[in-house]
This record gives sequence, C-alpha cells and structure tokens, in this order.
Amino acid sequence: MKKITFLLLHLGLGGIETSIVNTANCLCNDLEVELVSFYKFPNNHKIDPKVKVKYLYDGVPNRDEFMHALKHFNIVGIFKEGIKATKILHLRKKLIIDEIKNSNSDYIVSTRIEFSTLLDKYGKKETVKIVQEHIHHNWNKALIKKLSSFKNIDYLFSLTQSLKEDYDKFLSWNKHIKICVVPNMIDMQEASSDLKSKNIITISRLTTIKRVNELIDIFSKLDNKKNKLYVIGAGPEAENLKKQVNEMGLADRVILTGYKTKEEMIPYMMDSSVFALTSTREGLPMVLLEAMSYGIPCIAYKTESGIIDIIDNDINGYYIENRDEALYIDTLNKMLKDSKKLQKLGVGAKEKAKKFSKEEVRKIWLNILK
Repeated sequence: MKKITFLLLHLGLGGIETSIVNTANCLCNDLEVELVSFYKFPNNHKIDPKVKVKYLYDGVPNRDEFMHALKHFNIVGIFKEGIKATKILHLRKKLIIDEIKNSNSDYIVSTRIEFSTLLDKYGKKETVKIVQEHIHHNWNKALIKKLSSFKNIDYLFSLTQSLKEDYDKFLSWNKHIKICVVPNMIDMQEASSDLKSKNIITISRLTTIKRVNELIDIFSKLDNKKNKLYVIGAGPEAENLKKQVNEMGLADRVILTGYKTKEEMIPYMMDSSVFALTSTREGLPMVLLEAMSYGIPCIAYKTESGIIDIIDNDINGYYIENRDEALYIDTLNKMLKDSKKLQKLGVGAKEKAKKFSKEEVRKIWLNILK
C-alpha cells in the first residue's frame, strides 16, 4: 500500500484542519495516511485509527504571551517572548526540512505556502510533491511570487475553478507542474431542516475579515422582529460582538453560542432556515457546504473566489455583489417571507452539497494519485 503524508502547521480548530482530517479519513482505506503536525494543539477531530498522527513540537506558539507583554509594555517580557518565538520559528523550519528529507512517503502534501517552498527545495525526486492551497491568494504579491517560483512541485491542487485559472497564469512558464481542481469534502447529512423557523445561522471564526458585526447590523434591519440569529464560533472579536448585541438591544434574539462541536451544531442547523455569510474573502467556505448538506439555502457577499463556486443564484441561495447591504437585506427578507421558494432553494442546496461529498471528492483524489 502506498503512503501519503500531509504536512500541517497544527491540528487545532479551523476549516483547513477539518478538511485535511476529512481527506485523511477518506483515503485511509486506500493508502497509508500520515498527518505530520508541527504544533501540538488540543483538538476534537475524529481521526480514523488507521491514520497515523505525528507531532514535531510538543507545544503551541507563544503569540498570546508576546501580545500580552506588548499590550502591557513589558520590555523584559517582549524581549523574552520575542527570543522564544524566533527559536520556535527556526526549529519549525529545521524540523519540517528534516521531515521532508527523511520521509519514506510516495506522496507528500503541503498545506501551507511556507512548507510548500521547503517541499519544492528539499523534496526527493522520486516523491510525488503536492501543494494544496486552502486560501485565496488575495493578489498578495509575496504569495504569488512564491507560488510562481515552484520548480519541482508536481501538482498544485486548487479549491475552485476560478483559482485554477489564476494559478494557470501565475505558472504559465512551468510545463512540469499540473494544476488540478480538488475541492474540500464534507460529511453529507441524512436529515434536513424543515426551514419553518425563519431563524438565521452563521458559523465562523470571529475575526474582523468575517465581518459578523455587519451581519448583526443586517439582522437588526430585517422585517421579521421575532426570528433569531445564531452566531456559532469563537475568536478575538467575540467580546466586541457581545457588546454590539447588548447595545442594540438584541441579546434575546442574537445568540452568541461560542465554539460548538459538529454534533453540538446540529440542533442549531435544524432550527435554521437560512445560512448567512458576510466575509470579505474566502477560499472555499466549508460552512456554506455544511449548511447546504442540511438543506439550508445560503446568502453571502460575493468574494473573488469560493462563494460563486458554491452558491448558484436562485437555485440554492443568493450571492450579493459589491457588498450592497440594501440588496442583501431585501434578498434576505424575500427569502424568509416566501416559504415555497425557500423550500425549493433548500432542495437545490442539498443537491449542490452532494457534489462535495466524501465519495465524489475521494474519486478525484484517487484518479490523480493513480
């Protein structure tokens, strides 16, 4: 049986980590699968016992300690934590290089650009070297330069067709690398929401780029004043969002649940009629697909990639161009008022999600690896 290794920064909480675990679990009956994580974060992932997990560093980054020292102007603390961070970064590079050089895997998959650069430079000739990009390049010149400089990478996996077209341009000179669309995979749900509650749900890491504050503003302006907005997730913006909700007098209608496991999310999904997203950028937002697997229609602002690869207007939901808040509110109002239309969108959502099921994406992986 051939062996495949995934190089990860950590196995903590997040969409990227979830998608990698899903892939590992899905492939472990066909291949010997190894997850190599630098940091050892606590996690709640259900990893198949057949998947080997290896940690290179028995610890976590000291970013919080450094930021705490910086916030309190602790000069000694800043210096101490800065030295520690530098040592960790140096160790990370060294251990990842050693892992690449000493690996006996037939395939190595890098899931971060800094690891991809090292894989390109130190990967064995006989090893199939794969770069799996999980985020949109966002026209970041430094990132594009790194992507464009690959010489020995064999495959570049793109999440969406639109991203593949960008990569084709960035690497037009490279006749060796093969660029393929390989989306993330989801667990399909047997059950579906009945879409009768007219409640709205969003699942997100609470950071500024997710713009959950804008979604709360939108929710406050909807015609329905009895429905609820479930905000599932944790992150640095949590306290600001809680303050916003209280100041707007929405504490009884905007429910900030904090982090929830997949199982704990189920009752909220089943009690929701629309999934809403207001991010400024996305790769391939798994939360949309996961909501669609429950038969929940979606609404989101159009981003450069990801959103339009999932949402088909008037079939499984709606994407709003140019961050037009008025149009977002009007469209969401119409969705919530037209129960017959909402049911039709729900059927379309379920059908869309099936295209990203484990069975379908597994076929793509195995066809390429063969």
